[in-house]
Amino acid sequence: MNTKTLIKLSDRCYWNPLTQTISQDNHALILTSSMTKLLAILIEHHDKLVSSVDIFFHVWDDYDKEFNPKNVRNLISNLRKRIPCLVINNYYGGRYVLKKYRDNVPDITDYVLEILDQAKNGITISDPNLPDNPIIFVNEAFSELFEYTPDEVIGRNCRFLHGEDRDQIALKEVKDALIEKRDITVILRNYTKSGELIFNELTISPIFDKKTEKLKYFLGVQKNVTAIQKLIQQIKRML
Repeated sequence: MNTKTLIKLSDRCYWNPLTQTISQDNHALILTSSMTKLLAILIEHHDKLVSSVDIFFHVWDDYDKEFNPKNVRNLISNLRKRIPCLVINNYYGGRYVLKKYRDNVPDITDYVLEILDQAKNGITISDPNLPDNPIIFVNEAFSELFEYTPDEVIGRNCRFLHGEDRDQIALKEVKDALIEKRDITVILRNYTKSGELIFNELTISPIFDKKTEKLKYFLGVQKNVTAIQKLIQQIKRML
């Protein structure tokens, strides 16, 4: 195989821009037409963000077709499963980026979101540099705990989890910690999508840029302590 004409996507995967085909371990991989178009536009914008709108109309090539971000998400998911060696990251606002391969430079940042997504506790990342500090990432455990899909949460401030139950001292403590850019752990009364009360042990940590020391994100870790809190309440009633 003449690798001079190929684009190296990983240690095992190569893309042929002339034939628009991909090979892994010297074996050609069979992709659907939609997957091929998706991969082509991601490679064309290597290491650059591509919007789901651009992907949609590039892949389906029909401006009469109504835009549906779910089609893009499903296609991205299927491509990841078909070619696990690819590193395709999601970003706030329905944008995606195919990370360039770098020889012999292991970069765990490419896998951070994947690692967080598999964590047992609920995890959120919010961006305080955007208006109203919106959530830009939630993991699977968060979705399972609160019954919200990522699409229902991303772009919103996490205060919606309180519902109408806003008379909580801990909420003021959280607000002060965010303003002061410091860590905090509190127990909040939060509610699932179906209205079930959850006692949420929330830990928030500010994430700073190491070079500029500018605040970049807030990392939130949610732990369901409902059973313990209800037991404490029962004991108090018995005393």
